[in-house]
Amino acid sequence: MSFSDHLDNFLKQRDQKAQPSTKGTFRRQYTVQEPTNQSVAREALAKAQEDASEQATIDTKAPHIRVNGRCVTESEAQALEQLKVDAAPANPNRIDYIKQLRKELKLKKRS
Repeated sequence: MSFSDHLDNFLKQRDQKAQPSTKGTFRRQYTVQEPTNQSVAREALAKAQEDASEQATIDTKAPHIRVNGRCVTESEAQALEQLKVDAAPANPNRIDYIKQLRKELKLKKRS
């Protein structure tokens, strides 16, 4: 008996055994399930982290400027400059009043 004959016999026996047993076996039916809120949130968080990582890579390669001890990109520095409010001119009467209050506080003795 050659190997091919042996293989054929083996396959026939396997097929004969498999036919009656297929009636009793359970076949899985795959269903498409709606994503849960948790899985949707997890995907959104992963996407946000990926976007932030890409943006950080871009920002680290961009030239930076130091503003008030912080390193910011040029666009952020321009935005800060636009948001900056000009200081009101000093009111001499108010300055005199503050100086007077300081003098009074120094003259008071702690008891």
